[in-house]
Amino acid sequence: MKNLLLTFSLLSFSLSFAQDSGIVSGKILDAEMYNEPLLMAQVTLKNTEWSTRTNFNGNFEILDVTPGTYIIQITFLGYEPIERSIEIVGDSNIAILETLHAKSLSETGLYTSSKKNTEKETVSIVSSEKRSK
Repeated sequence: MKNLLLTFSLLSFSLSFAQDSGIVSGKILDAEMYNEPLLMAQVTLKNTEWSTRTNFNGNFEILDVTPGTYIIQITFLGYEPIERSIEIVGDSNIAILETLHAKSLSETGLYTSSKKNTEKETVSIVSSEKRSK
């Protein structure tokens, strides 16, 4: 009887601790590819050690997140990063669906010039700030 009571007490005690962590999961899409899943995007809870990458289907999952308020950061090379505030309460499961957009490149002009009867050619790249002066 004592063993049964001890086992029940330990089980109840361990279950009460198991409910004090949440899950952050979701899907990241690529706006430039008609909302196709974005493979290997970095998903991080800022200022923590929790970090993961999306799989082939754009899905990710971060387990055992302690309750609190976090900034989730989603990044991928060549795309604008996204940051959102999320709150984990108890054993909640937060579902995220975000779409990343490509970074816009600043205007640059490509100019070429050459001299008659020579083999040398000059290529200059001028940024939009220098061109407007």
